Amino acid sequence: MPTVGLTNRAKLVDAQRGLLRLHDAEVRALGRVVLDEPAAEVDSWSVEPVDYAFGSPTTGGLFRIRGSAGSGAVPWSAFVKLVHSYRHWPLIDVLPAELRMRALSSSAWRYEADVYRGRVAEALPDGLRLPRVYRVHELGDDRIAVILEDVASAATGWDSARFGRAARLLGRLAVRLTRSDALPSSALRSPGEVTGLHYTGRLLVAALPALQDDATWRHPLLAHAADPKLRADVLELARRVPTVLTALARLPQLMVHGDASPQNLLVPANDPDSFVAIDWTLGGLAAVGDDLGQLLVGLAHADQLPTAELPGLREVLVPAYTAGLAVEGMLVDQAAVGYGLDGGLVVRSAFTALPLERLAEPITEELAELFSTRARLTRYLVDLGLALPASPAPGTDARTNGNP
Repeated sequence: MPTVGLTNRAKLVDAQRGLLRLHDAEVRALGRVVLDEPAAEVDSWSVEPVDYAFGSPTTGGLFRIRGSAGSGAVPWSAFVKLVHSYRHWPLIDVLPAELRMRALSSSAWRYEADVYRGRVAEALPDGLRLPRVYRVHELGDDRIAVILEDVASAATGWDSARFGRAARLLGRLAVRLTRSDALPSSALRSPGEVTGLHYTGRLLVAALPALQDDATWRHPLLAHAADPKLRADVLELARRVPTVLTALARLPQLMVHGDASPQNLLVPANDPDSFVAIDWTLGGLAAVGDDLGQLLVGLAHADQLPTAELPGLREVLVPAYTAGLAVEGMLVDQAAVGYGLDGGLVVRSAFTALPLERLAEPITEELAELFSTRARLTRYLVDLGLALPASPAPGTDARTNGNP
């Protein structure tokens, strides 16, 4: 996938900051809401950009508003996410014509704003919440600013107990969202559509052509990092993806968060046994267990968890999620949950774990180590995918288990 250069990124940030059109009176009122002090005297404020990967086509920018009140004695802050139509995405022309037309005619770009204005909060189980929503501001020209609580995160990391709690809550969440049909109308409601969109929108358009290119694998960074069979196995897995998608569609279908990585399940400092779910950018129906994929791989993909720990972690997530389903009255075999995890994970992550967008950079020891780390992650994901049977085990499909 083509990337946005640093110079263009700086120009985008400046343009995005201007789109917010924040006025002094509005920000002072916001500060009083954040502080829960209607009479607070907000002294000063500023807007700073928050760095992020430019991969999400509907994310137009991230910002933090910082201010103070009481002669500078009381600090406050709020988080701003700018969402926009696909037509504002700098890389929209990269998409094939049919997919580009579908995107341009879709209202799905409003999905995250719709989540925060809708009924999702009512469906969340105890221990999982949304950030406080201060304002959803329609900016015009198919742009929306979502102003949210700036969650103060706990300093503690993710251990197996925390992963287990998150998996259990995600299982409960999936049943509750589905049973109450709580996701907004802009959610994807065709079985398998969430996972299938990653295939048509990412694998076919960008990842697979790059992985099929001889020059990619001849590059010194990959020639050094990849094992001799990795290229052949990656391409064989790509050939099997349509079969995996068909198998996933046979599993019970539940409404999912869509990107439930640890980075999007914030651990609040004032309640470290709970989670705040953010970044609701692509949700709807997916196979049971789908949300576990990004929960498993998120920290590894951010180079914060060794690949060697993933198999053991997977053994924590699957039974915890299955137990969460059962708490809400949905009995599903662990085999079905495991297939949903593995199948969705390999479609979404196995072909994008290698940071191919960085092949044009000067080779450094740090970059070489990154490619070695990601090659190990790719090998794990590819092996996971190649081990998947052509269809889920008997007794794990939607016809035998039913949906809530």
